[in-house]
Amino acid sequence: MKSIIVALFLLASPVLAQDRAANHLVGQTSPYLKQHLYNVVDWYPWGPEALNKARTEGKPIFLSIGYASCHWCHVMEEESFENDEIGAFLNEHFVAIKIDREERPDLDEQFMLVTQTVTGGGGWPNSVFLTSEAQPFYGGTYYPPDTFLSILQQLSTMWRDDRPDIEENATALGNVVREYLGRKAAAYPLTAEIATQLAQQSLATMDDFNGGFGVAPKFPQESSLLFLLDQAERSSDAELLEVVQIAAAGMVNGGLHDQVGGGFHRYAVDNAWAVPHFEKMLYNQALIGRVLLRLDSLQPNPSFARAAQRAFDYVLRDMTAPDGGFYAAEDADSLTTTGELEEGVFYVWTPAQVRTHAGAESEFLIDALTVEEDGNFEGASTLQLSGEEVDVERLDTGLELLRQARMLRPKPRRDDKILLSWNAEMIVTLVQAARAFDRPEYLTAAQSSARFILAKMRNGEGYYRVNTGGIASIDAQLPDYAGFGRALVALADADPAGNWLAEAERIGHYLVEHFQQSDGLFQMNSEAQGLGDYIQLDDGVLPSGSAQVQLLLSALARRSSDVFFSQQADALTDILSGQALAAPVRRIAAIAAVDAQNRGDVGPVRAIANGAVLVSTVIDRGEGLLNLNIEIAEGWHINAHEPLEAYFIPTTLEVNGTDIGSDAYPDPLITTLSFNEASLLALYEGRIELSVPIKVGANAVTLTLQSCSDEICLAPESLSFSFW
Repeated sequence: MKSIIVALFLLASPVLAQDRAANHLVGQTSPYLKQHLYNVVDWYPWGPEALNKARTEGKPIFLSIGYASCHWCHVMEEESFENDEIGAFLNEHFVAIKIDREERPDLDEQFMLVTQTVTGGGGWPNSVFLTSEAQPFYGGTYYPPDTFLSILQQLSTMWRDDRPDIEENATALGNVVREYLGRKAAAYPLTAEIATQLAQQSLATMDDFNGGFGVAPKFPQESSLLFLLDQAERSSDAELLEVVQIAAAGMVNGGLHDQVGGGFHRYAVDNAWAVPHFEKMLYNQALIGRVLLRLDSLQPNPSFARAAQRAFDYVLRDMTAPDGGFYAAEDADSLTTTGELEEGVFYVWTPAQVRTHAGAESEFLIDALTVEEDGNFEGASTLQLSGEEVDVERLDTGLELLRQARMLRPKPRRDDKILLSWNAEMIVTLVQAARAFDRPEYLTAAQSSARFILAKMRNGEGYYRVNTGGIASIDAQLPDYAGFGRALVALADADPAGNWLAEAERIGHYLVEHFQQSDGLFQMNSEAQGLGDYIQLDDGVLPSGSAQVQLLLSALARRSSDVFFSQQADALTDILSGQALAAPVRRIAAIAAVDAQNRGDVGPVRAIANGAVLVSTVIDRGEGLLNLNIEIAEGWHINAHEPLEAYFIPTTLEVNGTDIGSDAYPDPLITTLSFNEASLLALYEGRIELSVPIKVGANAVTLTLQSCSDEICLAPESLSFSFW
């Protein structure tokens, strides 16, 4: 019976065992909520109907928050929410509400804080108990069925016998949570010295042997890695670069990396990145991929470049909707040969399985991928590169044999929600990857996702957060708007003719009008939700909404002639840095965003001259050259390396303080301009390329130029790059 239920569950059948009637989740589009549609528990979605029912009937609320690819959410469903005794008790004494945390990150963050306050920890499923007025009084995570029923019985008795005490405690707990969510720190400037100090302090938390931060469970923590790379590039700090390289190598070579199909799992349950928690999330592909791109741009690394492209190819192959958006996730669990739903079974291998499908390449693959008889996960092996030198072409050929064989296994369920903020991060990364690897299909995929959002996720002047099965729903939140604005800026850099920048600018104005508070910070929702207004400062699976607003305003300020954006970006920096410095480890993305506004962008793409000039760098691995491309908008020019007028600022490129030499610069255009037709000028227009040999060791590269139109010349600007 169990295997029959699981199979029907995976196929999303409208009928389950015993022809059970659907609950109040009918009509919900969330794949996670649909999974619970035929539970014994009479679930409601979060909204007025459920909240009014609790208030009218005087019942407490049991709030369960999870997501479709969550292993322990599945376990608690099977053990408790399909349990007749538990379901009957819940339905009689509580109003049961289900929330998909990926649809509602605002409610997820608020109620996770409740559980963390009560228990000192957190996770999913998040199990929170609220009064009939929706004020929290208790919280936990996964409970075994006997424990869960006992808690329900105890809390029900307490609600009946001591309701005033519970409501008093709920008021106190709610106030603690609201105080934290509404916390404010004094404005404080972020200096270069403070940013450098924070980077150095973070080294103390690094795992020097396996790479990454802290101990198991070990998460990628991409925002922290990207901050370290920012600081490495700003100061040519080889130590900071190396610690990120060690972390990336651990992830790329370990079981966190899906060696067969490409892409990365959500986190590792051990210190060595060997055994993952097997769900695969879109945001990890975007953010781990971005870390690998940055590393490869600073010091070419074929292993990182390969892993990044395999992750992006996986997204295009398996996570892309036919009409353009990117799906949210793939589950950790799938069916075994006996019909049982188990974690990781799709991804792990035994030596016998490899030999069955890989033929003459079997022993090579078994050695290269560390496939052992006893295995390291339930009698099988997660695949890990052994660390020895390996023939990559031969490895990839063998991995394709295993991928084709793996496709015969029951696949993990895919969560086909299209989430605005997650798609935005994927767009940004794919645009960068298209430029770095000369892969135009990545840019095409990014453009298709953006066009899908523009066509299918508009909500009047705003946006929806979610599109599932062609149905858009749930008002977009701060990370959605700011993230999509950043994605549009990235597309505008790559495709200036696409009119992407105009919509990014409109979003910037929209955010200030609808999300900005009187103190200059930006709230999570345009209208209060859940426990009230709050400012998202802490990083989660994505950089915080506050960090993303700073990044968007800064990007627009560098690309727009509208002084509104530079004023807003400048005004936010000290306010946001004061908040971020109050808890820098949790708010490192905001630190990085403020640092970028104060000291300029880092990375391989830089906009200057109010967007009239775009500078990008790409390393030619075959020739050992850094190619620096300068793209100049129509109607603008920069002075040549040897201008004909002595008072003009020349374009110069220096490596470690030495100019690359006159012969390395292109021949200038000799012409006159309308403001001074009597004098000849030597200048560059359109697109020029400068090439620099990359030597072993640190290379500090500085580009200096002055941008002019027919009417004005802007102040000279210098851009600094670091390469190893």
